[in-house]
Amino acid sequence: MPAADAVMPHDHTIPVSLHDLLGLLAREGLLEPGTPEAAEAERVVALLRAECNARGDRLKQLYAEAHAGDDEFWRPGQPDPATMDARNQALIAAMQETLERANYQPIDDQHMAAAIDAEAVFNVQVQVDMKQFRALHLWARGRRPRTETLVGWFGLRKRTITFDVFERVFVFAKLDPSAAPAAVGTRAKKQKRRPKELNLKLFRGIPLPDLEMLLPNSRITMRRLDKAAILVPMGVSIVMAASKVLLSLTAIWGAVQFAVGLSKDPPAVSGGWLIVVAGCGTLLGIAMGAYTKYQKRRLEYTSAYTETLYYQTLDSETGAFLRVLDEAFEEEAKEAVLAYAFMRRYGELPLAELDARIEAWLEAMTGRKVDFEVEDGVGKVRRLGAATS
Repeated sequence: MPAADAVMPHDHTIPVSLHDLLGLLAREGLLEPGTPEAAEAERVVALLRAECNARGDRLKQLYAEAHAGDDEFWRPGQPDPATMDARNQALIAAMQETLERANYQPIDDQHMAAAIDAEAVFNVQVQVDMKQFRALHLWARGRRPRTETLVGWFGLRKRTITFDVFERVFVFAKLDPSAAPAAVGTRAKKQKRRPKELNLKLFRGIPLPDLEMLLPNSRITMRRLDKAAILVPMGVSIVMAASKVLLSLTAIWGAVQFAVGLSKDPPAVSGGWLIVVAGCGTLLGIAMGAYTKYQKRRLEYTSAYTETLYYQTLDSETGAFLRVLDEAFEEEAKEAVLAYAFMRRYGELPLAELDARIEAWLEAMTGRKVDFEVEDGVGKVRRLGAATS
């Protein structure tokens, strides 16, 4: 599949919380508590928080409008499809802006398709019908490489694989109402409730090859190896049992022909109907055993799938974008505070030099390389009128 660098070319996420960052800056003498500089930094953070709250109110309103008819609030009238599409586009645009502020980057269709075709890391194979989506957008941030050892063939086979893991993945999925009933469960006749058309989800620690597991219409399927492990022994057993039944039936038919005078040859000795009944019982037992084995393997898959999503899900719906909104505030505040602290310390340096100093300091403090967005950080400091000299 494509290299991970093609999915997320730059990681702008600052790998430390705002609280811990302020502590590091204070410890290193870049922003000492109780000084006018620290007070100015606090003012910048407060202004960014106020802007974040205003964006949050706007997002909640857009989400409510795009979610009309599927929440607890009364609204007049029923919007037509064109109006709903316009509302969805407005919500997507607002979410895109918020996610960019939180240093998320979009995962395009090409890499989503590559992830679907790749071998699953969590040992669960799922299928997704991409045609059922009216809108599908995924954003991710915090790419980290990981190495795992996969064990198979009852522990006799081990292999090591390396893959990329996203620390955060945000999913915006709008299902086509006409296709929604087939997007959930195993059989359409068992559907008792329609899945939600609009789905917002936030996940953590998701391997790139397992992105399709996050989609609301993903469906668990059996791997070819698992099917072979069930069907091949069943086929061999059926052939052996059926051959005995066939021989008994042939002998019985010969006995009937001999009794009515159609044949002069006496029939070969066989178990007669007892063998037939026993053979049919054996065939039924084989079929039931294979079905039970299939259901057990499917239950194992379902359990692994459910457990994965349970532990990897951070938030859903309103909670998902409100959490991202808070992450956006944190990222913007950290960028502004870093830019302000270094501008106070080193003066009006060229942006490239200021960027290099901040990135080197972050790597020394956290052990991670960060592509610091110096223009954004300096732009916020200047826009909010923070004194840097």
